[in-house]
Amino acid sequence: MNTIIVHPTTPEETSFLENLLKRMKFSFEKVSEEIITVSPEELKSINIGIDEANDNKLTDSAYVHQKARALCSK
Repeated sequence: MNTIIVHPTTPEETSFLENLLKRMKFSFEKVSEEIITVSPEELKSINIGIDEANDNKLTDSAYVHQKARALCSK
């Protein structure tokens, strides 16, 4: 079985296609695409985190929790 992916550009197109497919008794599934925008600073931070993970420079979560408890108890 083949799959056809269609990318409507407006809500009207989406509605039209859904109604058409229903009338033609085609099975279909609707998948939403969420576009996330990231600022350059956030992207830089993400890339630093990925580099640290690749270099095994991550800090153990137990250590982080211990430091956070110490800071919050002051």
